Amino acid sequence: MPLFQRLAIVLGIIVLFSACGDTAVDQAASMPTLPPAPSTPTLEVPTPAPPTATVIPPTATPTPTPLTGALAFARGTIEQRPLAIMFDNHPAAYPQTGMDGAVMVFEALAEYGLTRYMGIFVPGISPDLDEIGAVRSARLYFVQWAMGLSAVFVHAGGSPDSLVLAESATEIVNMDALRRDGESYFYRNSERDPPHNLYTTSAELQRFLAEQDVAVPDLSAQGFLFKPDLPLNERPSSQRLDYYFIYADDPAGWTYDAETNGYFRLRRNKPHVDGLTNEQLWFKNLVLMEVYEAPVPGDDKGRIEQRVIGEGRARFFLDGREQSGHWRKPAAAWPLRFYDTDDAEVLFNVGPVWVVALPDLNNLTVE
Repeated sequence: MPLFQRLAIVLGIIVLFSACGDTAVDQAASMPTLPPAPSTPTLEVPTPAPPTATVIPPTATPTPTPLTGALAFARGTIEQRPLAIMFDNHPAAYPQTGMDGAVMVFEALAEYGLTRYMGIFVPGISPDLDEIGAVRSARLYFVQWAMGLSAVFVHAGGSPDSLVLAESATEIVNMDALRRDGESYFYRNSERDPPHNLYTTSAELQRFLAEQDVAVPDLSAQGFLFKPDLPLNERPSSQRLDYYFIYADDPAGWTYDAETNGYFRLRRNKPHVDGLTNEQLWFKNLVLMEVYEAPVPGDDKGRIEQRVIGEGRARFFLDGREQSGHWRKPAAAWPLRFYDTDDAEVLFNVGPVWVVALPDLNNLTVE
């Protein structure tokens, strides 16, 4: 081979490796990053990220607790991929249907003060539902949460960066209702206006998984640790939480019920009910985690970014009592974990967990 050809090949290899750098080590590191919060230090994210979340061992031993029939995301019991479903929270989508069957729900800002939900359903633990929705679009931070769950990520389109990550992340199975390979598993409710009328069912989600022949990864690290409920005679008679994301006159909240040892959800001071059962949403455990958020630079739709990789402050509510601590998610592929002030993993009561991502914990009031 002539000398000039050999030199060209060597030069091409050098350029290729220079372009790649070390970004392939951690897929999350290639996503757009937020500017540091003015009043808080920049979070340091350990690298490299593990190939899957399953390398993370439990950091505490759960108290043996009966789980039969319980709607609990319990570590060691997850045998099928969780379904992470995006729920619309625009007033035109009220009331939503199906979130009362979730083992976990994320509540976070989307844009213009509107929030969005991501319900986590586990086949074999969550009930089979004949109506789930309204299904709505993705945002980057929801995809990052779903990656740590090894979930099937169910959505209808999304922001540009979220679509890139949802399609490229190997930790999740991407199920997009706006793509030809996903649209047949959804239907439109003729009684509602688009885009707030997109629904699916448990049977359709299972059909998708069967037809995609999706492999089940090691899920031994997924889920939380649980403990027995506090005895009734040790529970407080009442407790109420109210919080807002941007506007104080647009609150959400919960009221504690000592008899069931759970929390009933409020939306704008009214019961938040399920659209099919007409029953008020009830969850056993509440987490409010503080995440720094900021507008996406130059985004003409007002979208925001939220820093959900790293760690931050958190407050936990169960048994009618409050605990302080922090959340931690070192990389997108790692599951989200919660810890108390002694850095021990939080033990929840057996039942579903609702997670609120607030831009400021000072937006929370407790009575």
